[in-house]
Amino acid sequence: MDRVKRIIGLTLSLVIIIIAVNYSQSYKPVKRVGMVIGIHPEHIEEYKRLHADDNPGVRDLLRKYHIHNFSIFLAEIDGKWYEFGYYEYTGNDFESDMARLAKEPRNIEWLKTCDPMQIPLAGEKGWRVMEQVYLNE
Repeated sequence: MDRVKRIIGLTLSLVIIIIAVNYSQSYKPVKRVGMVIGIHPEHIEEYKRLHADDNPGVRDLLRKYHIHNFSIFLAEIDGKWYEFGYYEYTGNDFESDMARLAKEPRNIEWLKTCDPMQIPLAGEKGWRVMEQVYLNE
């Protein structure tokens, strides 16, 4: 009976170790990015059309470079229009992935279309990344 208890205890310990190792190998911390940029009001409808669910745009490229849950929101504030963007990055090398995404020909063309519709905030060349101050997981 003691031998059976020892075998069960060792088996359970082994299972816990295997689960812990698999979890630690598969767990990737999520980098959450929030951004803001202005948009020319006369381009809002075109911008919405470009980002419609039925337009694949560069969605596959975003996934290829570990960008998920990319969302863009529009808001009018004091007579000016702004876009607020959010995405989650799940890769291992953010800078490298963003550099490779920037070199993708289809992404370059996409940005040539979308960038002129936008108005960077003062001192910025594109989207301004925001500081995350709260997360409820």
